Amino acid sequence: IGVFEMEFNIVRELNGKFDPIVLIKTDEKPDEEVISPKPGMNGCIMPFVAQTIAKRKISLFERDNITCGGVATGLGWGNGFKTPQDMEFQATFLSLGQDSAKNKEEFLSRLEYIPKNTAEMFKYGERIYCDFDTALEHIKKRPIYDEKQYVVFKGIENLKEGEIPDSVIFTLNPIELSAVLQINYSFRRDTAHIMTPQAASCQAIGSFTFQQGDSDDPVPVLSPLDFAARGHMKHFIPDEYMNLSMPWNLFLKLEELSKNSVFQTNLWKDWKTRID
Repeated sequence: IGVFEMEFNIVRELNGKFDPIVLIKTDEKPDEEVISPKPGMNGCIMPFVAQTIAKRKISLFERDNITCGGVATGLGWGNGFKTPQDMEFQATFLSLGQDSAKNKEEFLSRLEYIPKNTAEMFKYGERIYCDFDTALEHIKKRPIYDEKQYVVFKGIENLKEGEIPDSVIFTLNPIELSAVLQINYSFRRDTAHIMTPQAASCQAIGSFTFQQGDSDDPVPVLSPLDFAARGHMKHFIPDEYMNLSMPWNLFLKLEELSKNSVFQTNLWKDWKTRID
């Protein structure tokens, strides 16, 4: 039986506003109708991913059409930097902007070539790291992959026979998130079993989740923590929802565990009645 013919218990029990989507790395361009950024677009991919989540549209990203270094890293196309100066520029932006710049004049001169609204944000920094050195260290520690030409996001219900996703991405409200996390904890012996990387959303659902796929003990990745991505997704995803991504093998494990889990309790049924 092909994956596309399967009904997933965990999806049925959640019965949420948004069913999971999947991420597939491939060298073959899909023949379905897709949404994609315009070639050379240097912007966030999350509005496209949000439409996959909310409207079930298939979104496609191509290695040669991505100019954002953060997206390239997130989708598994190298480290995203052409020069060491590019990495330092991003470390400056992710910390305190001009107040963190090693060379303030050089940093501000690069902003002259960026659209005004974006330049203003870069000038004062995203401030997800306290200083330049901390930001640079985290950038250097990002998981790096370099494979395949395309990344496809589609609804889990649109999987074709023979397609094996790299990962699954849930979009959950607090109650649904609590249930999935409880199932994720149910088979483990230690206490900490979730990752919340200080990273762009595309990297959290991409390369950080890929890294978990390589682990002997994978954990889910919770995102987005960055407000910029939330801003890009707000027209499609309510503010209280979070993404929980995981490698395909972990999803299959939780799927099996879900058949004898919190989902079969009156506690869960009572809570679902309240939020439905």
